[in-house]
Amino acid sequence: MFRVVDAVKQGLDASTLRHKVLSNNVANVNTPQFRRSDVVFSEVLDGQKNKLPVTRTHHKHIRGTRQSSSSPIRIVQEQGTIMGNDLNNVDIEREMTLILENQLHYLAMSDIINRNLDFLRTAITEGRR
Repeated sequence: MFRVVDAVKQGLDASTLRHKVLSNNVANVNTPQFRRSDVVFSEVLDGQKNKLPVTRTHHKHIRGTRQSSSSPIRIVQEQGTIMGNDLNNVDIEREMTLILENQLHYLAMSDIINRNLDFLRTAITEGRR
């Protein structure tokens, strides 16, 4: 259970960073020659989904691989598109959509942590009886 919470916490950290980066893009929508940035979020999650170690409870079970739980969160700057004559590439509608999508990811991950903590609370309360 705690491994799941740790993995989700890394997702929450990446989502928090992404919110800051996207908010910075919105704040600089009228800044000449500003280039939008984003967090490489899907690679972080894809890298984490296979890193939860497998517990081997019997010597005849197949061994799981243990990998490092640290994954680099990268901020990338988009160079390709230009939205206006000032060489700025921030599209406010796209940024607001990405902020909303990021908020939904954050809420879903928060819900996973809350449910795990509810299970733990239930186990503790039932254990007292």
